[in-house]
Amino acid sequence: MHDTISLLRELNAHDFTSGAEIAQRLAISRASVSLGLSKAETYGVHLVRRHGVGYRLEQPIDWLDQTLIEGYLQPGSIAKVVVSNTLGSTNRQLLLDPQHGKLLVTEWQDAGRGRLGRPWMGVLGGSLLFSLAWRFDGGSAQLAGLPLAVGVAVASVLRQAGVTAIGLKWPNDLLLQLDGQQWAKVGGILIEMQGDALGPSHVVIGIGLNIALPESNQLDQAAASLMSAGLNCGRNELLARLMNQLETTLNQFSQSGFSALRPQWEALHTWPNELLNAIAPNGQIKTGYFAGLSADGSLRLNTPDGECLIHTGDVSLRRAI
Repeated sequence: MHDTISLLRELNAHDFTSGAEIAQRLAISRASVSLGLSKAETYGVHLVRRHGVGYRLEQPIDWLDQTLIEGYLQPGSIAKVVVSNTLGSTNRQLLLDPQHGKLLVTEWQDAGRGRLGRPWMGVLGGSLLFSLAWRFDGGSAQLAGLPLAVGVAVASVLRQAGVTAIGLKWPNDLLLQLDGQQWAKVGGILIEMQGDALGPSHVVIGIGLNIALPESNQLDQAAASLMSAGLNCGRNELLARLMNQLETTLNQFSQSGFSALRPQWEALHTWPNELLNAIAPNGQIKTGYFAGLSADGSLRLNTPDGECLIHTGDVSLRRAI
């Protein structure tokens, strides 16, 4: 039985396609086509149905395409691109076999998650959900600051792609500035690794970006989309651009760590002059003003008791109200 996304890929927004035609192409029954397409709304996709004629998409979908992605990659790229319709989580899947340079991207995640185990909400055709496997010769101790380095790479690509209002929030969020004031989340980074303290380390870098937002989102914080902020390319080209930059940045990080990228991250920091709360998992709060980052990416806060160093970990950073 074919999944709903495979069936939706047979449709477009301009012409009607009959259920019989889809059934013939995919060698399945018309009943399977009807049942599969009845679940389109689950993915936020609206269909136009016309009895005796067929189906069409109400809005076009910019489908992910391995050939298109590979065509945008720079010469000599080591990326091994794999496109999937549905996965539980690109990170979890890639951790099973983290081949260096493997780039796994999916249209839909059933169990996508962000940092601290939070669920990641996507929209079919309106998200970019992918993971990249990378091998570092050094041990895990040398990878401090890696989420920040990845954030710099992603933000720089987005700026080049027309999203000038992009910013970074320590340690792994990408935010958009709305109306020159409010910041809203547009993406996140989740890094998981295998290996020991002496190395080598096999790292899976998961990135989720909101290209568009679902009609109703149930996020616990303000969210935004790249399309509304000036993004000037499609998902396939954007993914390839991100891969090209990540190859450069990760090689640089492997040689010199985060310190060389620190000025770029600090320039992209979203709340440079605001009072911040660093909230630990046990609820303990450190309050202070941003004082920059240390060489390994730790957050420096100026507090009433002096400078406090917050190490990357299960800490949430929020503006103090």
